[in-house]
Amino acid sequence: MSEPSSTDPFWSALPFEVPAASRPPTDVELQALWSAARAQHPMLGVDAAQYFQYLAQRCDRADVGDFIHQLDGPQLYLALACAHGDDRAVRRFEHEYFEEVRTGASRLRCAPDELDEITQRVREALFGAAPDGRAKLVHMTGRGDLRALVRLVALRAGISLRRRQGRLPADGGDGLVDVARLGDSPSLMLVKREHRERFVVALRAALATLDAKPRTVLRLREVDGLSQARLATMYRVDRSTITRWLTRARTDVLAETRRQLTALYGVGHHDFDSFVDVIRSNFAASIHRMLDEAASPPAAP
Repeated sequence: MSEPSSTDPFWSALPFEVPAASRPPTDVELQALWSAARAQHPMLGVDAAQYFQYLAQRCDRADVGDFIHQLDGPQLYLALACAHGDDRAVRRFEHEYFEEVRTGASRLRCAPDELDEITQRVREALFGAAPDGRAKLVHMTGRGDLRALVRLVALRAGISLRRRQGRLPADGGDGLVDVARLGDSPSLMLVKREHRERFVVALRAALATLDAKPRTVLRLREVDGLSQARLATMYRVDRSTITRWLTRARTDVLAETRRQLTALYGVGHHDFDSFVDVIRSNFAASIHRMLDEAASPPAAP
């Protein structure tokens, strides 16, 4: 397949208008993405115009040049080929990335038979038809980290399986409630408007990855209001240990939420940091509303 003669399909497909006179000099970078994609997947046939349109549809910010630099052209090319029903692309995708199913499911300590079911559910989640007739994968790729995406989808499939088995509460482990209950400050209202549903999905999965002890300690502190001194007595450790546990749990939740938002939706670092600072600075109030009031008894020290 020859090199595309124009990157105009990219600019015309952006979700916002960029006048020609204001476009950054990114045509070389776009052509390089195409060349790298074709070199890595020479047996797959994707139309250049559709490829550039697909890249543009991933863009969620006005800084187009920065966005283009973050893209993984070959991975997005493979995802688009899968979305068009190319069996060779699907086989290549599974060969390259389905090892991540085991990685994602391992966080839930799944048995081999559970792993088989999760793998099938990941196939359905990625390659099943979306309302537009293309594979669902095409709407989930963000900027192109397919390994992280497969891990996340596998984790969510594992959580769903555990719910059906009665081994997790219906909300994913800690009773994460709708972000509409986060609070009423203007900054939190902005978070809700722009990222509400995405944040709920990512945060629910992030909380589910915490082990029982840090999750319980976090809930006892932020929801039930137990002091660190009281927690130290309960767990027979000193207060500095409780402080470390809480700090680590908060850090892990925020880091995992960031990773999942990036993998699943392509939410970049600037977008995430713009509202996660609000969550971090209001963590006690936020987590109080995110975690169910009636959690399980404390984990054994």
